[in-house]
Amino acid sequence: MNPKEEVIEKFRNMASRQHKPEWELPSNREAYQMPAFHGDFYSVEFYPYAEPDEDPVFAIAGGKHPEEDYYTCVWTKDLESGDPLLCVAGGNANIKIIDALTGKLLRTLPGHGGEINDLVISPVNPHILASASVDATVRIWSLDPAHEQQPCAAILEGDGHKESILTLAFHSNNRYLLSGGVDHTINLWTLPEFPDSNTGTNKPTRIHYPHFSTSEIHADIVDCVNFHGDLILSKAANEHCIVLWSINNFNSTDPPPSPSMAPTTHDAQRDTRSAFTPSTSSVNMQNQFHYTRLLQFGIPDSQIIFMRFALYPGSETLNTNPILSFCNTQARVFFWDLARLGTYRDFTCSDFDFKDASNRPSFLNPFQHRNRGGGGAVARLAREKENSPTESSSSHMTGSDSAGADKGRIDWDRSIKGWMKKYDMGNPLVCVDAHKEEVVKGLGFMGRELAWSKDGSWCVVVGSAGVFALLHRWGR
Repeated sequence: MNPKEEVIEKFRNMASRQHKPEWELPSNREAYQMPAFHGDFYSVEFYPYAEPDEDPVFAIAGGKHPEEDYYTCVWTKDLESGDPLLCVAGGNANIKIIDALTGKLLRTLPGHGGEINDLVISPVNPHILASASVDATVRIWSLDPAHEQQPCAAILEGDGHKESILTLAFHSNNRYLLSGGVDHTINLWTLPEFPDSNTGTNKPTRIHYPHFSTSEIHADIVDCVNFHGDLILSKAANEHCIVLWSINNFNSTDPPPSPSMAPTTHDAQRDTRSAFTPSTSSVNMQNQFHYTRLLQFGIPDSQIIFMRFALYPGSETLNTNPILSFCNTQARVFFWDLARLGTYRDFTCSDFDFKDASNRPSFLNPFQHRNRGGGGAVARLAREKENSPTESSSSHMTGSDSAGADKGRIDWDRSIKGWMKKYDMGNPLVCVDAHKEEVVKGLGFMGRELAWSKDGSWCVVVGSAGVFALLHRWGR
């Protein structure tokens, strides 16, 4: 099965899950602006360790402060007491660990040689923290009190990045880490199981080479990466799209490759290097052979650096689908339900009829000309015609009845073209339009980052001028 077929099968499996109600996407609920706030909010994170019956809690980092500008925050917890801890970092190159219940500063982690742009916590071990810096390195930290004297467990450096690193993402199995930065490069690093033999000593593990590296996916500064299973989502400034792609032959269920397998040959003509595929003599064939570009999602007005998308991963337990989200410079929030792509593919590959409402997926709502004349008779007539086997796009009425009916008429040509732009996966270089757009009304601002609650019911957007907005679905 090739990578394209694999992603279609993945989306098809997602589509078997049902929502409450089916296919609903978030709607704008509230927007707030912090009084006397200066600067942007850059980061937002929901507390991931809450019990299902507890209200979701989120933290926001940003703003200009006399002592430090904060760029990123992430949650962890005390494994003994269960108390929530907040890790924050930014302009002064130190990571601060704060007791979220008391506000007390518990620890400071020095070591980076410049500003820290991103923090991520291991999805497996809340004591393992990764940080990305303008010093072109990634550091892995142990927050275990047993390693308090020597908390730096590993340094990812060498042939990885040549300039500032802006974004990180752990794979769900904790053995791989993505990084992206100013040098247009995305790296996949293979990690040992932490804590390893060097953790807690004065000789942290040194990792000099990623097992996959490419500057082919993007031609500008990479400021957001994430895993979607074994697939990768990434974006760069000025490209106005989020790209979904795969590393060929990468399978997280296989044993991780050894450090000696990392490609180390430096060749300026090689924009992509991979330990997961054999080398070839042709540079162009080599790059095409190492990765597959699958889809791209359109995000207009996204030219500013340090704007991050968010992926709600979905949950088999909760029967919820993965949702991709992004907020642009015009306060427009975009959502893509990734399960719809597989459902649409299945529908259009079958003996389908777009006009048959009984067979058409419920998220395919046909475009209907608005009836501005008051009353619901025309709209009701249009709905009746939609379900009629003799339905025609032209009206048999005349005079004022015909004019009124046109206002409520379903425009099938416009509907089908719109559905293709939102759901068709045929061309990986054509942007897929958002499945839903929401505007944060009343407070014009630029989105910087989004976060999802654990159950996928809440989405929070933060951005410029101290503004944050709450979006919700399945609410009463």
